[in-house]
Amino acid sequence: MTSSFTDLLYENRRRVGVLSLILLGILIRAYGIGSIPAGLNQDEAFAGYEAFSLLNYGVDSAGYRNPCYFVSWGSGMNVLESYLAIPFMKLFGPSVITLRLPQLLLSCISLFVFYLLLKETFTEKTALLGLGLLVISPWHIMLSRWGLESNLAPSFLLFGLYFFLSGIKKNQYWIVSALMFGLSLYAYSITWIAVPITLICYIAYIIVTGQRIKLRYALISSVILFVIALPLILFVLVNKGYVPEITTSFISIPKLLVMRDYEISLRNMVSWKSYHNLINILWHQNDGLYWNAIPEFGLFYKFSLPFMLLGGVRIFASSLKNARKKEFCYEGIICLGAVCSILTCLLISNLNINKANTLHFFMLIMLTLGIEKAFNIFRDYSLIRKSIIAAYGLAFVFFLSFYFGSYNQQISYAFRAGVEESVAYIKNMEFTDVCVDSSIYYPQIMFFDQTPNDVYRKTVKYTNYPSAFLNVSEFGKYKFGIDYENLPAHEAYIIDKNKEEIFASLGYKVVGFGNFSVAHESQ
Repeated sequence: MTSSFTDLLYENRRRVGVLSLILLGILIRAYGIGSIPAGLNQDEAFAGYEAFSLLNYGVDSAGYRNPCYFVSWGSGMNVLESYLAIPFMKLFGPSVITLRLPQLLLSCISLFVFYLLLKETFTEKTALLGLGLLVISPWHIMLSRWGLESNLAPSFLLFGLYFFLSGIKKNQYWIVSALMFGLSLYAYSITWIAVPITLICYIAYIIVTGQRIKLRYALISSVILFVIALPLILFVLVNKGYVPEITTSFISIPKLLVMRDYEISLRNMVSWKSYHNLINILWHQNDGLYWNAIPEFGLFYKFSLPFMLLGGVRIFASSLKNARKKEFCYEGIICLGAVCSILTCLLISNLNINKANTLHFFMLIMLTLGIEKAFNIFRDYSLIRKSIIAAYGLAFVFFLSFYFGSYNQQISYAFRAGVEESVAYIKNMEFTDVCVDSSIYYPQIMFFDQTPNDVYRKTVKYTNYPSAFLNVSEFGKYKFGIDYENLPAHEAYIIDKNKEEIFASLGYKVVGFGNFSVAHESQ
């Protein structure tokens, strides 16, 4: 009776702990999602316009119906973020919030799935520790709060891994795993390399270690993954020139102006630059891009490296020990996944944090296991264990204070905060001839203006067509590029805030909106 009561009490405390951590994680990720980070990244904006265009006109910005990959900038963009945003835009209209909701929701679901993954593969205590670290992770918090389309990949890769591991015991879960891995292919093109390499290694591992496989579930999941991937296989064939462009009433396989397949090459594996970039991400937890990581905090806090190394050694040692005996262990799957991710990263030129999206959850698993190992090593030294917990707690508080404080001001110009309000003012005043500062990206104008698809396609003019990254000189009522020394004659201007005095001295009315202003003749 006493034992049953104790077990029930422990179970209730565990559930409360898990629920509390998940609710804390959701709150941190959801608070002020429409205004923090301020503004809208250019890739976010283009994904938003593609969603708006597909929803309202049935085609993307290039005129393709339901493409498997957007042409967008000229060299393409992943489609999943836009497709997932469409239902939210349908319900609530196009906005920064509806555009960011898919990333937010999937990131919040990831909290629970990551807990389940660690519980499935290790212990309840490991899972609770890992959940806590994910909740306070600067990488995951920052990733969750803006809609970069490639940042959907970690969530789907995590879901795919969880259901793959669950499928080792119950093979029917492989069907769900195939669906998740298949969807990840539409989140980020890097997964076109990572997913097949990783799955081949996983399958070889479970065969060698003698795990039971029901052929029907293996076949069904393989067929599902192939069917989901087929449009992208055709897309590669189209853009390699083996088959012509495919357009139908329900799906399009477009040919890009430029395919950036040169960014992934075996030659990169023998380049010191590839290793240097990878070391920056693993060692320094930074890539120089302020929207991916804050240098002072890194991905998982800068002092986490020793624990990651300790966790990595623990996983590798366990994997090697069991591999010699050809015995299955979950550490072997984690180790294979991490190695495949590292190899994928080394294939990529100009690697940065979001291009290394296949790696980060493995880093977090290593961190979790490393801290757990440290706790075991110092189990007789409670002060050391408490100091580790306190260090993460303090770092988390300082991160939140900075991120929700001065960081937003610093990131606001990179994300062109003020453009949304400037465009709203232009529309409210019904100006029909507007010149836009060259620092503003044209998809930001397209999204906030909600430019009709037919108007954009009929009126757009490029300065560098064809190109991997198209530069627009004008579309609709907007012209891009202001010569501040020899002002062209226009009805209104969206200008950098630092240029207000130029227009004020000429008698223009100037209305400020964050980093930008609208200047026009007084009416």
